[in-house]
Amino acid sequence: MREISQPVVEKVAIIGGGIGGLATAIALRKQGIDAHVYEKGKEFRPVGGGLGLQPNGLRCLDGIKPGIVDTLKRSGCQVERVTLKTSAGETIRTSESTMMEKYGQLTLTIWWWHLQQILASELPAEVIHLNHRCIDFEQNKNSVITHFENGKTVESDLLIGADGANSRVREILIGDGQPRYLGSMSWRAVVNYQDELLPPNEVIVMRGEKTILFLLNLGEGYQQY
Repeated sequence: MREISQPVVEKVAIIGGGIGGLATAIALRKQGIDAHVYEKGKEFRPVGGGLGLQPNGLRCLDGIKPGIVDTLKRSGCQVERVTLKTSAGETIRTSESTMMEKYGQLTLTIWWWHLQQILASELPAEVIHLNHRCIDFEQNKNSVITHFENGKTVESDLLIGADGANSRVREILIGDGQPRYLGSMSWRAVVNYQDELLPPNEVIVMRGEKTILFLLNLGEGYQQY
């Protein structure tokens, strides 16, 4: 029984320092697992667009790190209403959010980069390894050895690929090819802008004939168009 109760996984290598990889590392380390994050970028930069965290996602984050949702709320914007407009700016309707009554949380809009920074701050600095681009890995019955472009290797019990749509881990493991373009394009811009065009705690959706424009308040004076 003593041998059976021993943890199967003690050390985990997570490829990708985005929000998925960082959240996974926080959750694993809470369970006493030595999880490390390996990110190809040489630094964390203010990149990415805005995103919405739904109540179920906020509950998951609160489950892996109690109190982190309060930090996110201070950095982001809680959506209380959604306004639908025409492409000319005429209001069609405004709907009040029912998320709080149904689920106990409102949808939270936040800049991807701010979310990444908040998650990274919850991890010891020494477990986030920048300038580590995964180029290959090999596995045996006991461990996985990951190879990086900078010449370093890491041995772990488990390898997790959280390296996005162009995942090197998925390419090696599954080999399902490159992502397929489905004919739609999304243009995003995050700006530091204060104006009555976008009231606090509101999302504006403007519909054209073949286009949709979302205006999101991302908190801390930032908005996405």
